[in-house]
Amino acid sequence: MSPVLRAAVALSSAAAARRAAPRRSAASKRRLAFAVWLGAGAALGCGGADELADPSLTSVVLGTGEAQFEPMDGEPTLRLVRGAQGGFHVWASMLAYGFSSPQLDMLLTTTVDDEPDSRLVMHARLTMRDVIDPSGNPAQSFAGFPAQVKGARCADGRRVGLEVQLSEPGGGASGDVRYCVAEVDEASRSADCP
Repeated sequence: MSPVLRAAVALSSAAAARRAAPRRSAASKRRLAFAVWLGAGAALGCGGADELADPSLTSVVLGTGEAQFEPMDGEPTLRLVRGAQGGFHVWASMLAYGFSSPQLDMLLTTTVDDEPDSRLVMHARLTMRDVIDPSGNPAQSFAGFPAQVKGARCADGRRVGLEVQLSEPGGGASGDVRYCVAEVDEASRSADCP
């Protein structure tokens, strides 16, 4: 007997068995639904807090990396890259969780040693791509945004703060803050630093 014919016979046998089964009363159906509900509640109650998390919540992890996301643990030393127009930047990459849109609005701010005069704000609409994070969880990622650093020629050895906020139109928003220590190659450093 062919696989298609075997499947058709199995389906018709299952349908005949359903027709032959006794009908349940409305009260019996309610008791069954209640039992299923209780069983599901008990199963959820045994899990950890992460299993109960609302999937609509959003979160963002800020990292570095030009071609792919690289975590920024602690306060790593990151080389400032000289751009084509003479400015300097550090590569910023992000992992986003819980967003439904692949288009996210980004607000990224950099500061040097938390000095207000060094604050630089950048806006962009990012097209995220679906990835699996290092823990095996689904996420969205954007890699290689050039986070400009104001006064970079005088930033060697100084603490650079990066703060990102991602949002989707009419939806969730979340952000992250990370710090690094700037490394500027000697030839690019200014002799006129305060």
